[in-house]
Amino acid sequence: MPQSEIVSLFPTPLYKTNVGIEDHINEEFLNSIPYRPYPNQTGWCSEDGKILLDERFKSVKAEVDKHVEIFLYEILKLAQGRPKHTQSWINKTGPNGYSEKHYHTNAFVSGGIYLKCAPKCGGIVFNQSHTAPTWSANSIRPELKELTIFNADNWAFEVHRGDLLIFPSHLMHQVENNMSDQDRYMIAFNYFLEGDIGGHTGGMQLRVS
Repeated sequence: MPQSEIVSLFPTPLYKTNVGIEDHINEEFLNSIPYRPYPNQTGWCSEDGKILLDERFKSVKAEVDKHVEIFLYEILKLAQGRPKHTQSWINKTGPNGYSEKHYHTNAFVSGGIYLKCAPKCGGIVFNQSHTAPTWSANSIRPELKELTIFNADNWAFEVHRGDLLIFPSHLMHQVENNMSDQDRYMIAFNYFLEGDIGGHTGGMQLRVS
């Protein structure tokens, strides 16, 4: 008798790992960087919108570059295009701060690397797109006895220093309330593709400044 199996069709890949963060990247150093408040008053972002190009974050960018390439070429199996860093900024989130649902526009892959995270500082939550429901139509929502990756509308990850997450830029996400008494610091980033993309019937050449 053949064995049964579950096949996850058309999944959204999310890459998660942990990397080393140099000792000089501590709270005193991070707090010395110029910030501006977000309009919704839930935190601050660095004035530098390409912070990974700062020489002081050279080792961090090297790790991000390496794992973006793993995501693109070993997980997604891209045969074309080169990843190009386009934006990166530090998010500073104080006690009770949070981030509402959003996704990253004008990017191919996005992600975040966590630099300082106290216990209960708030994890990151990814949300299913309700414009493209998976196991159930939006109008039919039976109760569940257990949440799994096959039936959940959202999925949360606790975060720790050195955690690095990479995902398609269209993936909706948010940040939980910082329930600690300390600021949380992380770098968010966007990468695009440049180079020759597509086949002979619909090819293009992308250049990113």
